[in-house]
Amino acid sequence: MTYNIYDKKEIKERPQRKKVILESYIIGQNAPTVLICPGGAYKFVSDSNEGKPYAEKLNAAGYNAFVLFYSVGSGNGRFPYPLYDVARALQFIKSKAKELQINADEISLMGSSAGGHLCAFFATQYTRYEKEYNGKDYSLKPKALVLCYPVITMGEFTHKVSRQIFLGAFSGKAEREKASVELNITSDYPPTFAWHNKDDNSVDVKNSIMLHKALDEKGIQNELHLYETGGHGIGLAEGKDAEGWIDKAIDFLDRNIKK
Repeated sequence: MTYNIYDKKEIKERPQRKKVILESYIIGQNAPTVLICPGGAYKFVSDSNEGKPYAEKLNAAGYNAFVLFYSVGSGNGRFPYPLYDVARALQFIKSKAKELQINADEISLMGSSAGGHLCAFFATQYTRYEKEYNGKDYSLKPKALVLCYPVITMGEFTHKVSRQIFLGAFSGKAEREKASVELNITSDYPPTFAWHNKDDNSVDVKNSIMLHKALDEKGIQNELHLYETGGHGIGLAEGKDAEGWIDKAIDFLDRNIKK
């Protein structure tokens, strides 16, 4: 099932919102849920390898899943539009919890590459977004995070295309620091699982290492799994060093949420 998460009035105000959709992978059973944000450098949404395959694995493990096609491309992928999309997706899912027979209090985020940045950064910013939706208030704090070869920093070791689209071509130091996840971790941050390949030539492995260090410094429960080879954008990593990462991630989710 595909859902439009913005209403007609909101789409009229900003027509690009018509392309912001949720694809659902529902098992019901009042099971916990994972909202998936595929990568794509904020240029596109790489659902074929970082969306649907993850959702199907999560379903098999007893989780409901949604894949978010968030705002991307020149202008549309600019801060804060993608974060508004995550906030609205969470509100929409929670508002449909009874109808879909899902546990609205147990929603985690999973993101790859730029989608990893979106999820990780949203977890530092969620209190800034409106909780009210259709007359009700909803908590937007993710229960846990799963990050796959994520963009974390907007500084020296960033993925430059992602930064350019998200912050614009002429972002300054202050903007970059505000959008760098590792500089904005607080003690309120959710438990986080991350993995990365050491030979990733697109998103430097230092991104995940910096995140891990920042989480440790704040006492946040986290796991970082590093693999020797595999490069970037490999999804489930079948046949690669990282094959099986999603089983480790699901184990992490199992330990950190109520099932």
